[in-house]
Amino acid sequence: MRSAPPSFDLQAPEFDRRAGLPGVAAGDVARSLLEIAGLDPRDLLLELGAGTGEIGAALAASGVRYAGLDLSLGMLRVFRARRAPGLLVQADAERPWPVRAGAARAVFSSRAAHLMDAGALVEETLRAVHPAGAVFVLGRVRHDPEGLRTALRRRMRHLLAERGLEGRSGESAREALLEAFTARGGELLPPQAAARWQSGESAAAALASWRSKPGLAGLSLAPALKHEVLDHLEDWARNAFADLETTREAAESYELTAVRLPPASTETA
Repeated sequence: MRSAPPSFDLQAPEFDRRAGLPGVAAGDVARSLLEIAGLDPRDLLLELGAGTGEIGAALAASGVRYAGLDLSLGMLRVFRARRAPGLLVQADAERPWPVRAGAARAVFSSRAAHLMDAGALVEETLRAVHPAGAVFVLGRVRHDPEGLRTALRRRMRHLLAERGLEGRSGESAREALLEAFTARGGELLPPQAAARWQSGESAAAALASWRSKPGLAGLSLAPALKHEVLDHLEDWARNAFADLETTREAAESYELTAVRLPPASTETA
């Protein structure tokens, strides 16, 4: 059984503090993305799920024509407070985009595409991109597979499954989306690590962060159910890690995966 995704409006004021990229990582990601896309100042870069503008502000400041779409007005308010150039529009990526056909030379989505309908996203991307060809780029944070937070997430999903709930799987959604693009003639490029860093977090901090969110694992849950799951997760963490306050280091990175889209005349059905 699936539940609806939680609203990002409530998360907006604290989103960067809770889930933001460290240090200069956002600028490194923006530079890598622009290199992959090969844009010049006349080209339009369209970001889906622009969010708080952590990466989008750096893209907009680079000199390319930037437009960011997001359904959450709360997230866009945080983005606008950065006072970056570019156009920000509240829009639902699963409905027709307010973008002229053939206008974009690159479409980018950071940690958001797995929340969207893949079919609608592919169709609107192919409508919106330049007929001479373009790139679609997915961005994601790669967590340490042996890290504390990864272990906690795995156990959280197990607890949700015991209650008949299936958390949203970003990995499977990304794979399905990339396969949909390649089925339409796109060329999948090798993933590229745009930024790397060491993070440190305790189980207590991770649990506190999740308690402050309106949902869990991409699901919108009743408060009582959410707290029940997190209480069980905390009990498990005490047995698994003994000390919930101890900070454990983890290696993390931000990965970009691009699909080079064909000119309109060579797109395959």
